[in-house]
Amino acid sequence: MDISNILQFKQDQEFSKLLHHDNYIDLTKAALELARDNQPDLQFEPVLIWIRSRACELSGRVALANDDRTLVQNFVDCLAKQHGLMGNAACYHQPEGSYLNHVIETKQGLPIALSLIYMAVGKELGIEIHGVAAPIQFLVRYETHAGPLFVDPYAKGAIYNEQECIERLAELGDFPHNQLIRLLKPASHREIIVRMLMNLKRIHEERQDYQSAWNVQRRLFALSPLSNKHKKDLAALSFKTKQLSLAVELLESCLKSCPISEQDDIKLMLQKVHAELAKWN
Repeated sequence: MDISNILQFKQDQEFSKLLHHDNYIDLTKAALELARDNQPDLQFEPVLIWIRSRACELSGRVALANDDRTLVQNFVDCLAKQHGLMGNAACYHQPEGSYLNHVIETKQGLPIALSLIYMAVGKELGIEIHGVAAPIQFLVRYETHAGPLFVDPYAKGAIYNEQECIERLAELGDFPHNQLIRLLKPASHREIIVRMLMNLKRIHEERQDYQSAWNVQRRLFALSPLSNKHKKDLAALSFKTKQLSLAVELLESCLKSCPISEQDDIKLMLQKVHAELAKWN
């Protein structure tokens, strides 16, 4: 396998759109394409049917909502209270917490996966719910005439206005309020997928599942092919998964474009790969 081959995602229509900088993608299907890396037989339709069913349940209530807060509360009542979607700390250490099919089945997931479900149900209803890549906790945002409302699907659908949201995030971490205001803007589809991938990479590496981590890093590299960091990380995982020729190609490519300060580290990595290759010959 060479570098050009690992940048091909012919089976993943939505992810391929991201690679071509097309933001008009089906985010739900894109997330399921990531899940399919570890579940080759994954069928998307049961997840899509579940989302459509929740939209049907909500359609009447949404139509009768006489204000924005009530509309948002209807979403929470349906998804968090009626269907039990919420966060679980264990999901931070399990890849299944990022997989929409598992989140729906177990009713537990990471903030970003839970948020994608809220967004998907909203989309079915023609209601724009945006993802927000807030620090520590991913949220969703709904625009109202009085200002945005934020929902924390991880915390059983807690609803905040902008000031309440800033105060809540400030409690979770030491962030200046003016910085938090900027970070509460809607995230792009690309930003959401990258955040999902970074979560998965951390979890797979924590579990020493290097093949799964390689699958994730391949996608990160494909999204940022000029990034030496992503290229170097993919080389390291290629070495750990015994894809030695690919590791050499990636590292040699890094040497051509990396800063001088990084060259010694990359040359040392190359020596280790060549030493391992020598054992095979």
